[in-house]
Amino acid sequence: MNARRLAALLEVLGVYITGQYLVTLFVNTLHLQTDNPLAHINAQITNVELLFATRDLFFLLLMQYAGWFLLIIPINWWHRRSGPAAYGLTRAGKPWKMLLAAGVATAALSAWPEMSVQLLDRVYDLGPTVPWRQALFDMSWRRWEFWLFMAVLSWAFVAFMEELFFRGYCQRRLAEDWGDGPAILGTACLFLFAHSQYLIANAYNVSLLISLFLLAVGVGVVFAWTRSLIPSFVAHAMINFPMTPRWQLVALAAFVFGAVVLARPAAAVVKQVFSGASVLWCAALGAVGAGYAIASQRAGGMVYVAAAMVGLAVGLEAMHRGRESSTHPAPTVLQ
Repeated sequence: MNARRLAALLEVLGVYITGQYLVTLFVNTLHLQTDNPLAHINAQITNVELLFATRDLFFLLLMQYAGWFLLIIPINWWHRRSGPAAYGLTRAGKPWKMLLAAGVATAALSAWPEMSVQLLDRVYDLGPTVPWRQALFDMSWRRWEFWLFMAVLSWAFVAFMEELFFRGYCQRRLAEDWGDGPAILGTACLFLFAHSQYLIANAYNVSLLISLFLLAVGVGVVFAWTRSLIPSFVAHAMINFPMTPRWQLVALAAFVFGAVVLARPAAAVVKQVFSGASVLWCAALGAVGAGYAIASQRAGGMVYVAAAMVGLAVGLEAMHRGRESSTHPAPTVLQ
């Protein structure tokens, strides 16, 4: 592993925890109330309570992503990356129809295992999930307050922000020095195990972890292929959109049909994206991403390690630039 690869890995992993700590520091300094509204979600929640929960959840998530991008934006600027395109917020020279179709195709190819698990759980209890997720399944969906809450929690706001951070920053930054293959696997595992609600040892959650890993790889591949977040967001939003069992069954049938039709061109895209990728480095970054996400939730004092990682990453990159400057000095301008 050379210094540039180490710098990219340390930067991404360090930002992941340090950014969250910045939010905590800001909240404590201003004495803000940031109680997690998901802890109070239950199947009998009233419309008014759900609206307040939506407001609190939006604020909490906004603060979380603000903490990350308070670090990412200046680091990107220092790396001479600026503007929306630096985060994948671009069409990358491709037509809208192509990007939207790529997003729908990614959902079809990647979502059917997760939908199958959800439907199977309806028929045969595969095991419990965290209380707030079960409450969402059990509460009434026939109210606009529920759909507003879910827009924030899953299919709109969170889907966009997760793609912006995990694909637009983490995967893109790793891909600069590791290549697309290891970047996709490393980011997919970091993304997957950051969702602590699935870290419960039963058939339901283990099956979901495997299914969601395929989803994470799918949106990573389409981002690497198009260099645009638009297909990733479309796929993520479709996958996260709440559906009753009847509509899940309809969607599953459509997605399975689409997956069969699209299997050959999808395999060609995957082969192209992973062309030249080292199996060893793909597995290594995947293991690092998973282990680091789990450790960040369970190990104390990780913020100090993470801050040191960001500092070391910047230092390594600065040393590399210094060596490049000395090797390739700026041309002399004749007067």
